[in-house]
Amino acid sequence: MGHLLQDLAILLLVSLPINILFHKIKLPSVMGFLIAGVIIGPNALQLIGDLESVKHLAEIGVILLLFVIGLEFSLKQLLKDLKVLLGVGSLQLGLTGAATYFILQASGVSTHQAILFALLVPLSSTAIVLKMITDRAEIDTRHGRICIGTLLFQDICVVPMMLIIPLLSHTDTLSSVDFGLALLKSIAAVLAIFFLSRLIVPRSLGLIARLGNKEHLTLFVILIILGTGWVSESMGLTLAMGAFIAGMIISDSEYSHQIILDILPLKDYFGSIFFISVGMLLDLQIFYDSGLLFLGLAVGVIAAKAVLAFLASLALKNSFRISFIVGLRLAQVGEFSLLLANLALENELFESQQYQSFLIVSIFSMLIAPLLIQLSGTLSIKLDSLMGAKTDEELEPVEKEKLSGHVIIAGYGMVGRNLSRVLKETNTPFIILEMDGERIRQALSQNMNTLYGDSTHRDTLIRAGIKRARMMVFAIPDHFAAEQGVRLARQLNPDVYILVRVRYAAQVEELTAAGANQVIPEEFETSIEIFSRVLREFHIPNNIIEQQVELARLEGYSMFRGMSLNVESLQKFSTYLAATLTESFHVLEDSWCKDKSIGDLEWNPDSDAKLIAVVRDNDLQANPGSTFRFRQGDIILLFGRHANLDRAIKRLQSGTTAQ
Repeated sequence: MGHLLQDLAILLLVSLPINILFHKIKLPSVMGFLIAGVIIGPNALQLIGDLESVKHLAEIGVILLLFVIGLEFSLKQLLKDLKVLLGVGSLQLGLTGAATYFILQASGVSTHQAILFALLVPLSSTAIVLKMITDRAEIDTRHGRICIGTLLFQDICVVPMMLIIPLLSHTDTLSSVDFGLALLKSIAAVLAIFFLSRLIVPRSLGLIARLGNKEHLTLFVILIILGTGWVSESMGLTLAMGAFIAGMIISDSEYSHQIILDILPLKDYFGSIFFISVGMLLDLQIFYDSGLLFLGLAVGVIAAKAVLAFLASLALKNSFRISFIVGLRLAQVGEFSLLLANLALENELFESQQYQSFLIVSIFSMLIAPLLIQLSGTLSIKLDSLMGAKTDEELEPVEKEKLSGHVIIAGYGMVGRNLSRVLKETNTPFIILEMDGERIRQALSQNMNTLYGDSTHRDTLIRAGIKRARMMVFAIPDHFAAEQGVRLARQLNPDVYILVRVRYAAQVEELTAAGANQVIPEEFETSIEIFSRVLREFHIPNNIIEQQVELARLEGYSMFRGMSLNVESLQKFSTYLAATLTESFHVLEDSWCKDKSIGDLEWNPDSDAKLIAVVRDNDLQANPGSTFRFRQGDIILLFGRHANLDRAIKRLQSGTTAQ
């Protein structure tokens, strides 16, 4: 017991600084855990004495990992995204698996081991790719959505793979018919556990939750995990499979979010133990003996996976640049491959030497992955430029020659749609650049002037009339592509006004340096919208709110560009604006002043705001007399100081005055 506690303390001591370090350098901690496992393992510093106990803890980590994945797994969402999942995901998995199988068969590897490698190699690292896509704010980009959809499809396929691997160990004694029957029995067992649990678990969760004790709920969830795991193992499946089923069952309950919060810290800790334990299993002597061979194999696997994922994306009519990025980002071997490899080792499908070889190649590919992800955007644009790649053909011809003094909108997301609608209503000429086929069809169905193409391509911008354009708006979520597009647009037309929408305020300076005239950061504008709504809730006059908004923008955007403002000047400016104020009041059906005359209001000329005009039916009536009666729909314009305006608004609305 003492050795186990000592080993746990060492693992925790290693995990904490690694998490901190890799968070600082913005790399996935999975890489650090693997390296740490190699360093402290029995083949290096030998800091861990009881490796068997660590393996058991790693199994708990896998169980909790799959439970949380089950919690986040939604059948409804899966059916909604079926088209995306069955697109690049199925093609990438099928192409990579088939290529791996035939190459190994031709190399003389046995059939069941070739099938095993065909299951392991196609999987990519969800932890690494998702972490870096999230950190780079690329979740909403075209390549981000394709990568995440493909990873989700791979994660779903892990479930049947976990059923297949134990059956492969019996392929020497089972015919293909027997193998098929065994697989069907396994699937039937999964379905039986799932539906039986669905009958029991939700009601039990409701009863436990009504007791009002958070500890009871947590203990019951752990019981569900262990119980379904035990039943699953008793029926010839794995503990991890049972945990995944338990997560799926609970995911549809109203308690799933609270359960994730309770279990997540445990999952993260035991998950780190799993990756460290994988690193500890690596035999450094084998690596030293054939290091160059393993490095070559890793490069070969990465190259093959990158090319096949690229082709899978290209086959779904994505552009060369997007497909190239997707290929590089899915080129590594994933953590679930390590999990399945460990399961194969337990079922004696691997010899020790083969397992070590796969482990070394996998770890190499995972360590190289962040570098490839970081370089993928730059390389895609440079390679595309060197090859002289042309943009894809338009879905509908556009008479771009007639466009002059127009607006080019890159991206037809929410920002692009709203801007296009307003420009169309005001008869302002514009053209939309978009690469998403679904969005293109949506734009064309609304009779929008649309061009299918990449805003980082010279040919696309020229065809969109960049040299004659008055303004270009980048409304795409891909920050890197926006920066490249800004540089190219500025190069092609030095006089065009460029406006860019970005997600974070930290991106303003580099886009301004790239040539943008104005950069609108979402997080900064969101903060302005929030404080504006808070002030309106307290009935602060609109001109006060607008004044504060302008001051915030003046100070904020100057700060982003590295300029400093004189605080004293700002305060004087604020005082000047606040000295004389205007406010408007809309007369509604429930307004007290409706059908009353100005004389009925009994204004005090010394303490009340001045009523300077009334807008009725789009007609302005200045300085109305005391007999003028208000009607529903009138807009009353007031002038005065803050307190006076507040008192006037109260009287118009309810007949009382603010105290």
